[in-house]
Amino acid sequence: MNDDSVKQALEHLARQGMLQVNKDGIVQLRQPKNYIWNPQDDITAYELARALEVMFASVLQGGSVDAAFDGLPGEAQRHFQVVEK
Repeated sequence: MNDDSVKQALEHLARQGMLQVNKDGIVQLRQPKNYIWNPQDDITAYELARALEVMFASVLQGGSVDAAFDGLPGEAQRHFQVVEK
């Protein structure tokens, strides 16, 4: 495997949220998370619209569900149950 192949593989894993690079350039694996859609009775149209970003992250953001979830405001995050594996 050449350097370009390794770089592409690492970039793919980073987009999938499976690893991150810290400020010192050290690659760290991240434990996968599952996001379970659990809408509350008082959900608003705005919260639903924002939550769709997480549900369709693989299409909209190249698969970064973690990044999509982290970008949600707290009022939209409350409609998900986060389960760390």
